[in-house]
Amino acid sequence: MLAHMSNNQPSTTSRKELLMRSKPIVFLVASLLVGLALLVGFRFGNDEQGKAQPMASKEKSSENDRMIAAHAQQMLEEGKRIFRFDTFGSEAFWGDALQLHKAIAGEKNGGGGGGVSPKTALSVGLKVDVDALPKDLQDQLKGGKVNLDDPATTLALLKLNSVVGVKGIFDNKGNLKSMGIQCALCHSSVDNSFAPGIGKRLDGWANRDLNVGVIVSLAPSHKPFTDLFGVDEPTVKKVLTS
Repeated sequence: MLAHMSNNQPSTTSRKELLMRSKPIVFLVASLLVGLALLVGFRFGNDEQGKAQPMASKEKSSENDRMIAAHAQQMLEEGKRIFRFDTFGSEAFWGDALQLHKAIAGEKNGGGGGGVSPKTALSVGLKVDVDALPKDLQDQLKGGKVNLDDPATTLALLKLNSVVGVKGIFDNKGNLKSMGIQCALCHSSVDNSFAPGIGKRLDGWANRDLNVGVIVSLAPSHKPFTDLFGVDEPTVKKVLTS
């Protein structure tokens, strides 16, 4: 009888094996409980911090903070104006040296050659800011009542400061006497919302349609290039248009 009972009781070895097998399970359960506790604590801490931040922000906001924010906004507006409209004295090159303004105006408008029409300007990648156009002019463009083959129309667009990145310098009689370029010529585009090449400005979007070589090739004088590189005029034009 005693022998039978002793055979049914678990041995010391079997107890040890049972404990050994249960250890990983206990460890896993304990790890999960610790992880859950940390997660709850983290979420609770974040909620409290999130509630506190708006209060702290309101408490720390001061007249000095508002002055800094206003100054930052002012600098942003000033930077946008410079980016869009400052020529940095580039008239000395594009106007005085290359005399590109004469090619733009054309002989009929006090320049030389046939002039540059809006169609030609758009074809070489120049863009037009639709917001700079008066409403009646926009309506005329939509109705096809504006001659886009006439260089005089290009001059009118320049007078409105609507050609992105190009500044026309006019005398008191309205004649184009020089020109300069702005950062926006290469580093702005338009959204084509009005027509291809005509739309709202996209400052900072590279103008990947711009063909600078063809634009420069239109200039009546390429002396700065022939003098610099020691080559003749035909060679310069060939390179510019290649």
